[in-house]
Amino acid sequence: MDLSAKESNPEVQSMLVIHQGALGDFILALPVLSAFRKAYPKTRPFMMGYPRILQLVEGRFYAKEIFSIDQKGVATFFVREGPLDRALSQFFSAFELIVVFGKDGRGTLIGNLKKVCQGRVFHINSFPNWDEGVHLSDHLMRQLTRYGIPLSETNPRLYLKESDLEWGRNFWKEKEVSPEERAKAIILHPGSGSRKKIWPTKHFLDLLRHLQGDLGVTFLSVLGPAEGPEIQRTFEKTTLPRLVPARGLSLIQLASVMEGCRLFIGNDSGVSHMAAALGLPTIAIFGPTDHRVWSPRGEKVEVIRMGIPCSPCAEERFLLCKDFECLSRIEVGDVLQRLRSLGLEV
Repeated sequence: MDLSAKESNPEVQSMLVIHQGALGDFILALPVLSAFRKAYPKTRPFMMGYPRILQLVEGRFYAKEIFSIDQKGVATFFVREGPLDRALSQFFSAFELIVVFGKDGRGTLIGNLKKVCQGRVFHINSFPNWDEGVHLSDHLMRQLTRYGIPLSETNPRLYLKESDLEWGRNFWKEKEVSPEERAKAIILHPGSGSRKKIWPTKHFLDLLRHLQGDLGVTFLSVLGPAEGPEIQRTFEKTTLPRLVPARGLSLIQLASVMEGCRLFIGNDSGVSHMAAALGLPTIAIFGPTDHRVWSPRGEKVEVIRMGIPCSPCAEERFLLCKDFECLSRIEVGDVLQRLRSLGLEV
């Protein structure tokens, strides 16, 4: 155990967490953030990263306020032996504890933060080795021991405010969906941040048609920039009844709309992680990426994958592969089977 951590003052008054990861990476880090919040219950927590993602936690347990990592002056802290921005130096110096998620614990950013921070700077290594097969959340949580931070929970959890819940209720009301219908609604997210992680759109539509015929419930289709024009056009042209599009929403708005639905079905994507962190029964369809490392964490999560010899991809193969059989060979029947395991009769 780090001796300085062992002697740490539990009455830390101000803490800054710096996290520059994508949505899924951030969601899987929530158990670590929760552990820090509970280890220092009197602290005023702040976060720095990408506001589009951090809005999920601003004023919602994990962070009192958020700051953009892209603001003027931040770049000086990524330059070795260069002059540091004066205003940001004063900003960082005000914190008794700074927690940095990053690859290099002895890198330039941490070195510069230690020059100006009068308190302590903790480093959390962001990612396990590609071929290690350790889940990202477990990799992150293991590092708490060297700072004397007890682990409180293992599944990510998002907290919504009453104003968020009200926004979600109004969204469904405008779509003429009753609270009872919303509670039975199924969410489909056909996209991902990488086209190499997407189950064929045709399969999603076939699944939608099958479920509508059997269940007759409302469906929410999540459409945003990550889905790309082809997927968006395909779903927009779909004339199936009881299909509610959710497009152009911020992440906190999307979370507010998804909350309280019956089930989420999606690809290996950040939105799938968000669904699991909201406590929704979640089915995540995996192809080239390693489900042992990147699967969503939650009480009711099912991962569907095709166990072919080349899946998960080695790092170099992931970049070169153009024919992802690991995804195309997953059939609608495979998803229906997992739905039954979650207690949904289809």
